[in-house]
Amino acid sequence: GIRCIDINNYPLKEEIDGAFTWDESRSSVCYIGAITSIRGVECLIDAMPHVNRNVCLDLVGPYTEPGLHGACQNRTGWKRVNDHGVVDRASVREVMKESLAGIVTFLPAPNHVDAQPNKMFEYMSAGIPVICSDFPLWKEIVQGHSCGLCVNPEDPSAIAAAINQLYADQEYAKSMGRNGWSAVLNKYNWTAEAPKLLALYKAVLGG
Repeated sequence: GIRCIDINNYPLKEEIDGAFTWDESRSSVCYIGAITSIRGVECLIDAMPHVNRNVCLDLVGPYTEPGLHGACQNRTGWKRVNDHGVVDRASVREVMKESLAGIVTFLPAPNHVDAQPNKMFEYMSAGIPVICSDFPLWKEIVQGHSCGLCVNPEDPSAIAAAINQLYADQEYAKSMGRNGWSAVLNKYNWTAEAPKLLALYKAVLGG
């Protein structure tokens, strides 16, 4: 029979920062990854006019849809966006480490709703709270570990309210960041997954 096993693409343990840090008061949120409509970028930009005016949005990643970059630049919230484009992994870590939260408000699509988003675990590994779509599987992770806020990804005002809540209470944001960081350290990391893969290879190769 066909062997089937879930191997999760979690962060590498050595990329998780050695100590949890949260120094200064933070005033930016970040979205990191491929930028597409189905990943909710327009709703996210539309949230920004409703966010405390001291807070900006760092967008890091490539626009992978024709015409989308221009459409984003025409939205009112764009003046609150720092558009970084594609940067190296070290720069991505820097952006995350200075963020109030990492955002993964993908719109409902089968491959979003039923999948664990790698990006969420990356934000957690950087010790920042997550603002994510309120899909049942994602809520289970985020609420189960008290490491972020779940929102309707199609509602800019709900996204804005979550950002404002974290900005207004940085101690709360910091505790969520710490919870996510601990969860990745103890559970959601590749070191924890690798033995499953090795066991599968052994079984397939007959021990």
